[in-house]
Amino acid sequence: MEKVDLQRYPYRGIVKEIADELGKALPNVHEALFKLDVPNPEYAALFNRKLEERQRIIRKFKKNIQGAK
Repeated sequence: MEKVDLQRYPYRGIVKEIADELGKALPNVHEALFKLDVPNPEYAALFNRKLEERQRIIRKFKKNIQGAK
């Protein structure tokens, strides 16, 4: 996967959510996603799904804010 700053929006907390969801240790999930040449496909799919969900929520929120003005 591309290098991302996991401490910033919208990535913050996604790896932890995946680790909690799968019952795996956080460092193991992080390594499987970002430290290997080929990331774990299951984890990568979960990461992308959660990222898209967050981005969709933010777009909806911004649209509602603009409509309220």
